[in-house]
Amino acid sequence: MNTGGISFSEKRVSKNALITLGIGIFSLVGFLILFVFSILSGGELSIYGGLAGCLFVLLSVFGTLWGLFSYDDIKTVQKYKISGISLNVIVIVLGIAIMMI
Repeated sequence: MNTGGISFSEKRVSKNALITLGIGIFSLVGFLILFVFSILSGGELSIYGGLAGCLFVLLSVFGTLWGLFSYDDIKTVQKYKISGISLNVIVIVLGIAIMMI
């Protein structure tokens, strides 16, 4: 039912979708910050930088699994969950690609 621009039948945004999206954004921003610091240091980032990069990739694996296992909630909007899963997969692929170099 839609009356004057206000819809009473719209789906809600679930907490799981926001958690998945938050993990994806946090991991991507952290990974990009590490990438910039690595370029600025000429590739001489310490072992702690590599450890932080691995932890961001592991966090993204967790975020992807969190989003996939909570994907079956039909009463909520799925666009934030899909965006979060996509961001997490991007961080995983970037992490693996950069570790292979």
